[in-house]
Amino acid sequence: MMHRPRVLVYRDHLLPLSETFVVNQTLGLESFDAFLVGSKPGPPPHIVLPQERLRLINSGGRRGLLREILFKFFGWIPKDILEWCRSLRPVLLHAHFGPDGSLAMPLARRLGVPLIVSYHGSDATVKDEYAWGSYVGHRLYRLRRKKLARTARAFVAPSRFVKRMAAARQGIPEEKIVVIPHGIDVERFRPGSQPEYGRILFVGRLVELKGLHHLIEAVSRIRESFPQARLVVVGDGPDRTFYQSLAERKLGGACAFLGAQPHHVVREEMQRAYVFSMPSISMPNGEAESFGMVFLEAQACGVPVAAYAVGGIPEVVVHGETGFLADEGNVGALSDFLKTFLENPDLRNAMGQAGRSWVERHFDRRRQNQELENLYRRVCREGGSR
Repeated sequence: MMHRPRVLVYRDHLLPLSETFVVNQTLGLESFDAFLVGSKPGPPPHIVLPQERLRLINSGGRRGLLREILFKFFGWIPKDILEWCRSLRPVLLHAHFGPDGSLAMPLARRLGVPLIVSYHGSDATVKDEYAWGSYVGHRLYRLRRKKLARTARAFVAPSRFVKRMAAARQGIPEEKIVVIPHGIDVERFRPGSQPEYGRILFVGRLVELKGLHHLIEAVSRIRESFPQARLVVVGDGPDRTFYQSLAERKLGGACAFLGAQPHHVVREEMQRAYVFSMPSISMPNGEAESFGMVFLEAQACGVPVAAYAVGGIPEVVVHGETGFLADEGNVGALSDFLKTFLENPDLRNAMGQAGRSWVERHFDRRRQNQELENLYRRVCREGGSR
């Protein structure tokens, strides 16, 4: 029986709960079999992965930590990891996030296979002057990124915005960067039976970047005219206490914080929502919303969007067709857009339907994975490692 060609996927932490896009690509391939290697598990709760398909350099204890240090600082690859990787006979190595690409270079070289690196967001957008105080892996990446730019055969960006940032701020040759947007399971995320009028949904980490404070203020401005309007917040983060206090002052009992929820609960909340809003903002360090999977998931559920035209969001939400995008920081316009949806249920429903069709046409997971597989084939045809 013929085996499908195999690819090795490197991610330093396997895998944080927020990185479903890595799982969708890795385990959703149809023409390749993917296997994973990384330093250690993602922070709990992490995504459960098939154990027969992965290996960890640091599996715990002092010895595991030493293995990780030697790998990251000196490119030393433990014998058992190297033998397992070689036994797979992979045709290429795909690393997710720029810093992980720099860590994966020695492994690709030892295996004699081409390296592909995906940039996903802050790894491309954060300015250098803010990066040196970050974690060790990022500092090592800054020292190695010129070599990475020369060594990797191709780079993948989920949006044109991330491509521009990777070229401008990371020095990646633009001709090496291929834009392949993330895809979602359009059969899993689909409209529910009946949205709840006035239910405004936010899904995201509770950090300044996601702009929840803007949304709380925007909702407070329409509450007098639309007492049915209420805000539902799904997610957790270091700023939760601040946001809960702000919402209590501004919205009283018209706001519910549900905390972090599993994906099936997020889907159910989206199917109940009348409007989806995550008015993400740009940060001084350059961080910005690079793509926005939650916008796709909401639109696939037939829910229109109100947000800011920031980063890669305009590539995911079509202003005036699948939602409304205000200028960044314009809370008044954001509030007016929420009001427009509440005043015009027919417009809300039409935009919801348009959003569903938009995602089906452009962001179906199977189609996007086929684009990635086409890139794999092209890189393999061009030969081995450099």
